[in-house]
Amino acid sequence: MKTDIGIYIITSEHLKLRFNHLNQQIVRLKGLFDKADYNYQFFQINNPSSNEIEKNLDKFKDRVQINKDEIVDNDFKNLVSPINTSQLSNFMKHQKALEMIKDGKTKINFIIEDDIMIIDEFANNFLDLLEKIKTQDFDLIFTSVAINDNSSEFKFIKSLEYFKVLIAKSSYFITNDCAANLLTYFEKIKFNYKINISYYIWENKETVKSFIFNKNLLFEGSKIGLFSTSINNNNFLYQNGEYVKLAQLIGNHEYLDDEVVKKAEEIYNSSGKNNPDFQHSLGLVYYKNKNYKKAKEVLIEAILNLKKTDGFICQHNEALNNCINMHQFEQSDIENVLKLPGIYS
Repeated sequence: MKTDIGIYIITSEHLKLRFNHLNQQIVRLKGLFDKADYNYQFFQINNPSSNEIEKNLDKFKDRVQINKDEIVDNDFKNLVSPINTSQLSNFMKHQKALEMIKDGKTKINFIIEDDIMIIDEFANNFLDLLEKIKTQDFDLIFTSVAINDNSSEFKFIKSLEYFKVLIAKSSYFITNDCAANLLTYFEKIKFNYKINISYYIWENKETVKSFIFNKNLLFEGSKIGLFSTSINNNNFLYQNGEYVKLAQLIGNHEYLDDEVVKKAEEIYNSSGKNNPDFQHSLGLVYYKNKNYKKAKEVLIEAILNLKKTDGFICQHNEALNNCINMHQFEQSDIENVLKLPGIYS
């Protein structure tokens, strides 16, 4: 007898670069669900958009309560920050999925975002999960987070054992009861969705059964470097090993010598060329090497490529602010600017 499952896809109409990728991943998901003997139904959630929220901000004033004094844990207190309309749009789309799940009849439900990635090497791991989940007692299972322990045995690991704050929520299984509980908990929005669901798990750690895995399952396109983040002011590519190496080179060092710069350039040229997140990091390498001209040039390119790839840009964007700040250190074009006629002359 086939097992029923509902798959809820969070999408955004303006992220057209993701459409073909998503369609390919849906085809692959269907193949995996067929192999695991599931009866599946897909639901797309495309609203509200950030523009719709921008036009109706009054509707959210009572719900969004960004107040550090109401957060009891210091780690989460330090994560309190303003929520932008793109993050709020993402939050409300997940909420809409939760509402549909709460009212639905399927006991196993899967929420995915439009940058989900299936990698052939790990497809069998996902098939193992689809079999084990039929009898596993759980509330939440996050499938884009893994702790690889090199064990041949497939293990469910309590997410709080490794992550007080989740590093990803781009794909997760959830039960009807948990969806109902989250809807009640989210009546007041205190963080963006990833941090808010982390806070829910932490506050209810004695009762919520939240799991990750000891093997890779699914990946997130915006954390590998295939796409730019569409909601956040910064983006750490934790699923891209070469990017992590680049970040480790930078570390907390105040100065980076020419040897480190050479290593950073090799990583960028071999693995991250024209990727705005790699370019942002490379710009920081040049800055810490006191090569302000190159830092400014590569940061300008990062912003241009962020725009080309539908990345999220606002006044709080880290790459944008670092680019602006770099102009304080590098003003080789100031003489040409001063020669231009004034607008009032």
